[in-house]
Amino acid sequence: MHYWELVTRSFRIAWDHKYLWLIALFSGEGGGSSFNYNQRTTSTTQTPAEFQQQVSTWISDHIGLIIFLAVVWLVLIVVFFILAAICEGATIRGSAEYDAERPFGLRMAWRTGLQTMWVIVRFRLLLIALYLPLIVLVGAWIVGLLLAIANQNHNATPILLLTGLFLFLLWLVYAVYLFFIDRFGSRAIVLEQLMARAAIVRAHRLLFKRFGRSLLVLLLAIAVAIVLAIALACVSVLVVLPLVAAGAVAAGTGSGAAVALVVVGVIILVPIFLVAAGFLAAQSSTYWTLAFRRLDFDHAPAFAYPGYPPAQPAPPAPPAPAL
Repeated sequence: MHYWELVTRSFRIAWDHKYLWLIALFSGEGGGSSFNYNQRTTSTTQTPAEFQQQVSTWISDHIGLIIFLAVVWLVLIVVFFILAAICEGATIRGSAEYDAERPFGLRMAWRTGLQTMWVIVRFRLLLIALYLPLIVLVGAWIVGLLLAIANQNHNATPILLLTGLFLFLLWLVYAVYLFFIDRFGSRAIVLEQLMARAAIVRAHRLLFKRFGRSLLVLLLAIAVAIVLAIALACVSVLVVLPLVAAGAVAAGTGSGAAVALVVVGVIILVPIFLVAAGFLAAQSSTYWTLAFRRLDFDHAPAFAYPGYPPAQPAPPAPPAPAL
């Protein structure tokens, strides 16, 4: 198995077929995003009872708005969950067809995603169910640690810390295992037309049948991701730093140019970020599709190896014709 070919060919396929960027961006395989919001708090003379009363009053006055936003949020989650299932099937099938050098396009990819949509939805729900036991264990450990700290139980705290280290190692191994199940199982659904449970079984068997190859594929993917992250960080610093410096100068002068500069920066940088994220998501999905297609395939040794091909015995001589 030529591991570096997985990287180069996945980059080439992703670069040559731009529509994969769009559907891969919504497929949910390229990783998650987190948003952090920090705000400085000012000193206040309110008592906790007064603050609680204000919160209760605000909630009771805006209960309709809160319910409406919760329903909209839930609907958006369901819609994007289904959209991600469609896009994942479309991306996997498209990259597999281009790997086989067969003609393919966005319309055919979308049709494939629609055909495998509900199977991938069930598959992802099963993966969430597989995560639940570990989530319950971690939650129970956090509750136990907080209770031990609150009750000042100094004897239980070291035990809980050691247990936390064990849970972290368990989480790491189990998360890597489920990562492989996700990558291999989704491709078994699309490329081998399996159902959700059968795809999990297929992914499990393939992982342990080709355990060494699978780990090498994962390590190579991590190495490529680290290199790309460093390169993108350097480029981001070179692009963002001048904007930040110009914004600081404009803010120091007290003019409104700082706000305009921030707006222009957002308008320019957000599309660039989305394009880069789409390309990297397409490359990552294609990489794992190529790996899945090659993991279970044994290559014959090269003819340059000593002793290959083995010497074949000479065929027996034909019998002499009867007189």
